[in-house]
Amino acid sequence: DDRRRRAVAAEIAEEISSGMRGGLGRREGAACAARILLDYCEDVIGAVEMLLSAEMWEEARRIARLHCREDLAKRCVEAASSYARTCLEDLESRALAFEEANERYAAVLKMRAEARRESGADAGGMEAPPDESGSLFSMASNASNTSLRSNLSGSSVTSVSSMSSVITAGAVSTFTITGESEVNKHRSKFNKGAKKKKKKKQPSRRGRRRIIPGSEEELNSLVETLKMSCVSKESIEVITETIKFLVQSKKVFLARDLFDGYNSMNKRISSSQERRKVVVAQEKEESERKARREGQHFHEIKVGCEEDVDALGVQELSFTIQEIFSYI
Repeated sequence: DDRRRRAVAAEIAEEISSGMRGGLGRREGAACAARILLDYCEDVIGAVEMLLSAEMWEEARRIARLHCREDLAKRCVEAASSYARTCLEDLESRALAFEEANERYAAVLKMRAEARRESGADAGGMEAPPDESGSLFSMASNASNTSLRSNLSGSSVTSVSSMSSVITAGAVSTFTITGESEVNKHRSKFNKGAKKKKKKKQPSRRGRRRIIPGSEEELNSLVETLKMSCVSKESIEVITETIKFLVQSKKVFLARDLFDGYNSMNKRISSSQERRKVVVAQEKEESERKARREGQHFHEIKVGCEEDVDALGVQELSFTIQEIFSYI
């Protein structure tokens, strides 16, 4: 039946676009799903919307005009314009998040390097195993725990035996009220039959846990934020196509805003990286001079994430886009 065929085709298209079939990427899956909707369901609106969901503006408008649907072609321009405005806000947020995280990353990285040096990572290249929190105070806390255990070791047997005798003496009680329920034992006459108060549940340790400043956990969180703040290759491709499409659709000013917004984000991220690298280099030189003055051997401590973070950056837009706005 034709109805059944359309229903099956629509279901397959949905599965492909959601990544459940074919193992295709997001945009490739949307393109294949749109083709199925056109060929087997004759659903022009569904195909155009599918392409717009993957920011494939040019192909969506081509399909709309191929089927003489100028209303859908106009919808493509509106969707691209809306994406450009949203993208401008996102680029600003990414740049700000990167700058703030990068500044904090430099401080935490220095803390972690000092913690590793103090824990013996520079002697023999082996790092002492971190404590549960991974904070900078682990060495002091471990030392205090060791001294506390040694001070209590001499009196531990006496304390346990005396505590055991107290508990045993208090465990045997001859005070009972016959004929009363278990709930009313040891209660006054004004409190008979009253319900027990329920204790408020305390939040679990996991729920109360916070990231300790200067810990390995905070460092990993900052690295993840820095990576997420950078624009992916797929997003750069979408931004490039959006700028071209807006220029073709006579939305030159909006296209220019998106072009400038991307370049501004790129410049801010690059400047943030350069500033941090300069500060790190200066601190390294100062530490090396200090070690030489004190007659010590300076050993640079490297944290595993440094090379990955130093390589972070944003790719420039294509030369074609640069050329377009050199004449506008």
